[in-house]
Amino acid sequence: MARHDRRGLLFVTPWLRDGGIERVIQVTVPWLVRRGYRCEVASWNVSGHLSGRPNPVLATLQAAAVPVRVLRAYGRFKLFQRAVRVAGLALRSRADLIVSYELEGNLVALLARRLLLGRVPVMTQTHNASSIHAEVGTSRTWLRLARRLYPDAMMVLPSDSMAADSARFFGLDGTRVVTVHNPLAVASIRERSKESCDPPVEASRPFLVGCGRLVPMKGFYDLLDAFAEVRRERQLGLVILGEGPERMNLRDRIRALQIGDDVLMPGFTVNPWSYFARASAFVLSSRYGEAFPMVLVEAMACGIPVIASRCEWGPEEILENGEDGLLFDPGDVGTLAQHIRTVLDSPSVGSRLLQAASRRAEEFAEEIVMPEMERRIEELLD
Repeated sequence: MARHDRRGLLFVTPWLRDGGIERVIQVTVPWLVRRGYRCEVASWNVSGHLSGRPNPVLATLQAAAVPVRVLRAYGRFKLFQRAVRVAGLALRSRADLIVSYELEGNLVALLARRLLLGRVPVMTQTHNASSIHAEVGTSRTWLRLARRLYPDAMMVLPSDSMAADSARFFGLDGTRVVTVHNPLAVASIRERSKESCDPPVEASRPFLVGCGRLVPMKGFYDLLDAFAEVRRERQLGLVILGEGPERMNLRDRIRALQIGDDVLMPGFTVNPWSYFARASAFVLSSRYGEAFPMVLVEAMACGIPVIASRCEWGPEEILENGEDGLLFDPGDVGTLAQHIRTVLDSPSVGSRLLQAASRRAEEFAEEIVMPEMERRIEELLD
């Protein structure tokens, strides 16, 4: 495939913090830079540090010589203010395509497209199922605006089930909706998983690991309850990686369950894979919204058994309806606890699952996914 030294791409994302979108950007943008594209990133929720450590996404973009523009907005009409800024950036950087993420970023990009009189095409991406809008109280005005503007773009979704869901929810022509999996730096993850855990985890007993932003939708209360049930029967530890507003409430639940000596919550870590590789199992306990949980695939790449909730379709599609991992219904603490016991007590099951998980993760490797993403980009640019 030829290099594209004069193609300019402007990426628009609401966040550059510690979420799944950032993991996608961290792989996608440097890959395209290596292919010869000129890339620039615009965002408005940018954290220079996460849990007191430098933001690795910003470090990755800086290493790839990718400028990051922080879009300030004040008072009312912030969406429109940011759209004006994006339109100006697109003109100044001679962008040939705007690539945007999630509802807010997509609306900003599509409004910018209107301001540019349609001269710059837009590729929108969404990584949450449509049900999340009711759960988090998304503005009806935003949803009406999305239904009006989304037909102007190509929408890229990370799974077939989510593509069908988004087409239905936003009333889109199926020809404008395509599936491209989220890319994963499998080789890099496996290499970094060999590094030591920082902070260290107790090595004398097995442990489970969960990872994600500390918010209600991630279901960490269910994970704590299931862990406490199993912990009463055996020596076992739990590591929950991530930061967020529910930290103190989760600490309260840990105290109430009397498992304070068994749970480690180190906050955000730049290398969660070192914990994944040493754990007995990874648990995705989310209640809703996981259309394509990147962290689940990252854990699979580390070669450990995975247990995931059937929150939307993402985990089921990734785990091939339970062939590559154990599934439970969101909130079903009893079944989650039983799955934990199965992994711990049945070495043959654990071995089968880790082999299946490792194999399946290969299908999401960047060298497999990114050529397809580049093909879709070129379709819009031709």
